[in-house]
Amino acid sequence: MAATSTSTHDETLALVHEGWNHLMSQRPLAAWGTWQRALRLDPDAAAARQAIETLEAAPDIPLAARKVYRFRKPATGAQRARWDRVLRNGEAAELADAAEAFGRLAAEIPDDAEAWFNRALCLAWAGLDRQAIECLDQVVGLEADTDPKKAVEAWMLAEILRQAGGVESLSDDLRYACTFAWSSEQTASLRTSFPEIRQIPTPRDPTRPDAWPGDLEVLEWLDRPFPAAEAVHGESDLPRVLATVYVTPGAIRLSSPRVETLELAEEKLRRMLGAAAQPLERVAAPLPLPFLDADVWTTRLPEELDRELAHRLAREALESYYENQWIHRPRQGLDGLSPLAASQDARRGDAVARAKLEAVVQVREQLGSRSSAIAMYQGYPFDRLRHRLGLDPVHHDTVDIQDLSCAGPAELQDQDPHDLDDVRLVEAFKSAAGLREDELTTRFAAELVRRKPDQFGQLDLSAVYAPLIRQSMQREKPQEALDWLEQARSLGPASSRATFDTWRAEILSRTGRPDLASRIYDELVASSASSPQVALDAAETLLDNGHLEQARDFLGRALKLARSARVPWVEDMANHHLKSLSRKHG
Repeated sequence: MAATSTSTHDETLALVHEGWNHLMSQRPLAAWGTWQRALRLDPDAAAARQAIETLEAAPDIPLAARKVYRFRKPATGAQRARWDRVLRNGEAAELADAAEAFGRLAAEIPDDAEAWFNRALCLAWAGLDRQAIECLDQVVGLEADTDPKKAVEAWMLAEILRQAGGVESLSDDLRYACTFAWSSEQTASLRTSFPEIRQIPTPRDPTRPDAWPGDLEVLEWLDRPFPAAEAVHGESDLPRVLATVYVTPGAIRLSSPRVETLELAEEKLRRMLGAAAQPLERVAAPLPLPFLDADVWTTRLPEELDRELAHRLAREALESYYENQWIHRPRQGLDGLSPLAASQDARRGDAVARAKLEAVVQVREQLGSRSSAIAMYQGYPFDRLRHRLGLDPVHHDTVDIQDLSCAGPAELQDQDPHDLDDVRLVEAFKSAAGLREDELTTRFAAELVRRKPDQFGQLDLSAVYAPLIRQSMQREKPQEALDWLEQARSLGPASSRATFDTWRAEILSRTGRPDLASRIYDELVASSASSPQVALDAAETLLDNGHLEQARDFLGRALKLARSARVPWVEDMANHHLKSLSRKHG
């Protein structure tokens, strides 16, 4: 008897450890299922019970990852009779047997949504997440029209399962990283070449506050140099993190939850290292469940900002992230569509697209309602995002349905810019610009530049004029585009003139006027603090448009300036282009 008791204790303890391993591998349902198996072996197993309670009360993971899921019951008498026949005599007592039994039921009657769901639970409790997601996809297809609430619940579970270890290829929220060979002497050159890089405190182990962090140096690669507090007036003035940079002896590692910003930082780094530089390692791994929204928090605010202004800008950055950026990113959980594209399918009557989209939004909403994140989210109502995507609101009093700042494409299309007051016109323009549809945005931009309301000076003029300029170029009206640019240049602050002049030179270069473009580039090179790079950019634009002689002149200047300023990557690129020109015309 004592031997049996010891054996049971050991087996129970092994299951508890197995459950924690599942949880560490992002499989909370498998962890819960394993701990339940331990309790069936030993109902008094305190370690298993405590593990379950810890998971169910976890403050830093979304509710869908820690709630208790139960088998669904058969919905009709005929269905119950079939189930009794297949499940009789306790044949489904074990998870594997139950999964097989529900699989037989689903194969026999493919529209048995409850059987598909129960099979998915069995598979998830066993850690077979890929197969579970396939079953949940069947559930959504069957229930999206008839019981959308259950369909949404099923797909919320799928959203959690796709972050698990072992199904990385199905994950939507990842951390990307690449590593290059590095020497300590290169770090100073990196920071000199790219003033948008700043050092941040090296993280320390909270359990060992006195531990020395070693030879690790941590940097942030921003999308622009860090601004002074007095230069920040709106959310668009804030820098974003392209990548976090970890420098250790012999290696430099770039990491980001956003692949496109990592690629921007990597491209800049490779310029410095030379075209032949290749990464030692490139990885993409699912984000941990507590950090699924890591991408939200890449905006940086100057510490000297007024507290009220900082609070407002942080809220604006949050709104901009979800309503203007996140909606454009394709997700496997939406069958490869972006939330905005899925919303358009839903608007056309696709019930499956609507259920999956609502599930994806609800999981994001649960991230915002975690006790560990409430303060950062500032009570952001996700009904704003639903309004943007044409979904039904959950809390009808949190968002005004007339609010154009989070309106969707159809609603904005219905607006006549001439009928809007100044405040609503600005809201409509910002909202349309966030949808990235020039045909829609130019309607409001044209009225803004015609009317020039009091709020006009608070807008980013490059964002106002850019769609108008692109539209003119698409219509093959370059002079109209240049007229827009001249107007923007006359209205904007001195700090924006370099941007508008660069655009003007690009248009002139593209339309066969390289001499005029070169004059503008001359002025830009002379006035820029980054003159080697400006000269190289000018040369590359002229090269792209076939103006080889003018390009050769700017390449020579870029080479000379790079040597003087000790910017080796510009020197390497200029030499590369000059050699290429020589081979073609030698």
